[in-house]
Amino acid sequence: MALPKYEQIAWELRGQIVRGTLATGDALPSVPEISDHWRVARATAERAIGVLKVEGLVDMRQDHGTFVGDREVLARTAGERYRTARETGYAYTAGEHADIRAADEVHAPEDVATALGIATGSRVARRHRLRFSDARPRSMSCSWFPATILVHCPRLLVRERIREGTTRYIELQTGRKPHTGRDTWTARLATAEERELLRLEEPAAVAEIRHITYDAAGEPLAYEVGVKPGGGWTRTAEYPM
Repeated sequence: MALPKYEQIAWELRGQIVRGTLATGDALPSVPEISDHWRVARATAERAIGVLKVEGLVDMRQDHGTFVGDREVLARTAGERYRTARETGYAYTAGEHADIRAADEVHAPEDVATALGIATGSRVARRHRLRFSDARPRSMSCSWFPATILVHCPRLLVRERIREGTTRYIELQTGRKPHTGRDTWTARLATAEERELLRLEEPAAVAEIRHITYDAAGEPLAYEVGVKPGGGWTRTAEYPM
């Protein structure tokens, strides 16, 4: 079932904000511009902007237009970072960077093994990162990769940022193009380590995102668990009931 036109417009604009094409403080296209570009009534264009306003992504300034607000209210998934890397060559947008806290080989715990389709205890590459935006810790994540790809992707075990992101790096090194991603979301209380790294008060709610990337053959390329402070929007989905 197709999304209503105003939701399609909001989805495209939201994607530009997430990828950094529209940065904080940038002006959104005006209602007449959206109306002309999408060939929709002005009321439809206004409704699309209204969706973004409700989500806290834009600020409407009387007589001046609509501007991108704090992009941090929208969580970026691993799939969205990959699309950013495909478009720009960088997994992170302006003002963002990651502190790589660990890059090593470990034995896969049960959830990692299940996600990657391997035996529990198998060797996997692990990368643990803390993401900053404007010098503030915004999220943390841990990614695991089958050890079989390390011969082609040795940088996974180096505690240095991979500019193009791990998923894009694996694609370039192995030729295995990401085909499908699956995200699972939940909300829970932050652990003591998460509160410390993300500078949260106790108690604090966080969103946990579990992401699996599959190649065209349906084989898992990577498994990631990300954690972000609660209160941020994730994404909008429409599906038949």
